Amino acid sequence: MEIKIASEEEIKYCYTLMHQIREDLSENDFFSMIAEQIKNGYQVIYVTENNQIICVVGFNILQKLSWGKYLYIEDFVTEKSAQYSSAAKVLFDFIKIYAKQQNCKSIHLDSSVIRKEAHKFYLSQNMQIDSHHFSIKI
Repeated sequence: MEIKIASEEEIKYCYTLMHQIREDLSENDFFSMIAEQIKNGYQVIYVTENNQIICVVGFNILQKLSWGKYLYIEDFVTEKSAQYSSAAKVLFDFIKIYAKQQNCKSIHLDSSVIRKEAHKFYLSQNMQIDSHHFSIKI
């Protein structure tokens, strides 16, 4: 397994895997949105095995009065065939180290209520459920 921080060019190789949780986005829409997010600090780190991307995380480093400086995970996807391998744990451990190197005080993410397997993983990584996230479409 190899972990790599993606260049802007390499992010395009992550589309197929990211599409597993962002099914509503066409490839063109994905690239357009990613280009905009990169302007605001969005980064991608991925794991390869046998020259195939098997796990990817997209994130921002932000700051809030309530949390201080923190790393916010926007997307965390593991290839379905690799879900029970160690790739997700290896990537999450890497993210924790990276966040510390960036002087972040914490890591945060939101996860859809239907993603029960993801929740099990996050809890197994000592993450805790701190709040309910509310939203409204307008």
